[in-house]
Order: sequence, then C-alpha cells, then structure tokens
Amino acid sequence: MPSNYVWPHLSELPAFRALIRSIEHRLLAEQRPFAAPVLDVGIGDGHFAAVALGAGLDVGIDVDRRTMREAQRRRIYRHIVDASATAMPFPSDYFATIVSNCVIEHIPDLRATLSEMHRTLRPGGTLLLTVPTDRLEANVLTPGLLRAVGLRGLAARYLAWFRKVQVHYHLLSREQWAAALAGAGFRVERRRGYMSARATKFFELGHYAGFPNLLARRLTGRWVVWPWRPRFFLVENLLTGFVMEPEHADDSCLFLLARKPLPGD
Repeated sequence: MPSNYVWPHLSELPAFRALIRSIEHRLLAEQRPFAAPVLDVGIGDGHFAAVALGAGLDVGIDVDRRTMREAQRRRIYRHIVDASATAMPFPSDYFATIVSNCVIEHIPDLRATLSEMHRTLRPGGTLLLTVPTDRLEANVLTPGLLRAVGLRGLAARYLAWFRKVQVHYHLLSREQWAAALAGAGFRVERRRGYMSARATKFFELGHYAGFPNLLARRLTGRWVVWPWRPRFFLVENLLTGFVMEPEHADDSCLFLLARKPLPGD
C-alpha cells in the first residue's frame, strides 16, 4: 500500500523530507530481504533504517556522534561504528550487502568512498545506492523564476546557496554516477530515476514551509510534535501521488543497484 511508505515518514519528519524518504523507502523495500551481513553507510539518526530497511541490520557507520546516539536508541543495528566511509575498519570481502541512502554525495572524496565499499563488499555482493543527480538543481523552482525576470546572477547565487545548504559535493549525471561505480570495480545492473521535476519543486519549497518543524525539533527534540494522522490528510495524499509516479527522464535523483563481480566475471 502506498500509505505504508508515506505515513511512517510524515509522522516523524517535515513534509519535504518525508517526500524523498518515502520514495526511497519504496525503491529499497523492493530489494528486501538483504543478504547478510549488511552494512549501512551513513545512518544519521536511524529513522530511515528503522522504517524502510527493517530490523536486524548488522553494522551502521557514521561520523556524527550526536545523531548516532539517536540511532543507537532505535536498536536497529547490531553494531554502530564511528567511522568514515573513506576508511572503514572492516575486513575486505566481508559484507554481502552495502546500503547507502543519499549519503555519498555529501562526502568530498567520492573515489575513496567507492573504493572502500568495493573492498569491504564480498564478490557477488550487492551495493544499493540512492543519490541526487545534476537534474536536481535544474528542477528547483526559484532559479527558473529569477531567470525568467532577468535576474540570472541572483539565480546563480541562489543555486550556490542551495547546494551549500544541502551539503552536496557531487551532483553527477546518471551516466557519470554509473561510470564512477564502474571505475571503482562495480558492475551496475539497474538504474532507476526518482523524484520528478514537480516533486522537486515541492521538495524545495518545503524547506521554507518546514520552519515550524525546525522550531519543534529545537524545543522538543522531535520534528513532529503531534502526529495525529487526520490533520495530515491532504499532505499525505499529495506525497502518495509523488511516491507512485513512474520514472521520468529528468528525475532529480537516481537509484543504483550494482554488484562486485565474482572472480572470472
């Protein structure tokens, strides 16, 4: 049911975050169950894993100790390790599945990150990634409106600010993401775009509408203080429509399934 993707996120997150997490939930749920042992790279506060990936994950890593403490309280991972994705303290050829949901675009050294994922994944193992593409900034609403009235310089400054807020170091095309994985030794078996241009505009504007959530987070530690479902009826239905959209050529994000080839492949 589409609502099974949306409500678990909308009840805990601002609507714009619930949008993208719900779509990614749908894409990754289609790949379950994961072969063990499973590594989750970039766990944050553990919300996404708790809702979308399921219990029994073997290892999660991150470098943000504050959010890691939240993840620990959720008891989703058998082990949580304070470690960088560019230098992971695990044996080579160990994990059967590596998952990383909208994380590697935030790590400056992409080559080292993919190299470590390849090293720690066993031959025949599966890598599941979600990442933004170069279409993300093309699909946001505000720069287009600014350019339409001749304010091209302001549009460029807005995009630079938006990228800084998002902490995006890598916004590659679909082909460039696939090439980066192939260059690290992976065989890309599936690519699927997600988050349409229309959904991206909601995602952008939702940052500003989410100010009350930010205030609630600072005051109470929760993004959503009163998760009473009827009051979210309209937003939930809107997000459900975005979640169930088909793939578009200009989608802002990309899901990738890749494997580490077996010897002789």
